[in-house]
Amino acid sequence: MREEEELLYSPKDLAWHSLGNGAYYRLLRVSPETGQFSIILKLDAGGMFAGHYHLGAGEFLMLKGELKYKDSTAKAGDWGYEPLGAVHADTNVDVETELLFIGYGPIAFTDENGNIAQVLDARLLSDVAEGKMEPVSFTVDA
Repeated sequence: MREEEELLYSPKDLAWHSLGNGAYYRLLRVSPETGQFSIILKLDAGGMFAGHYHLGAGEFLMLKGELKYKDSTAKAGDWGYEPLGAVHADTNVDVETELLFIGYGPIAFTDENGNIAQVLDARLLSDVAEGKMEPVSFTVDA
């Protein structure tokens, strides 16, 4: 079994990678063994993250801006947890927003029939960040 290495660096030194529709990420860490990933997610004012559901739990910490979340609004300093199977409609923001997101498994984006059309996971995030594949666009509506 591969031993994990300790990491310490400044996220502001990392490049932003596009997810389409004004959504970007900075890759902090991936675990090939577990599929866990940690990113800083940025949504431009007017940007969106398409509807999706969680194939693994996730948690987030709001760093900047506001995120309309279910029946309330998550603001800078707020923390949230999303269990396995959590379903989210399109997420739109009015102001530039950044959050730390830790995913414990993939996120599935569905087509109009509810079928999985795209999957965001640790490997895809890593491959885009390392230049092994072109940036992707998660524009599929749930």
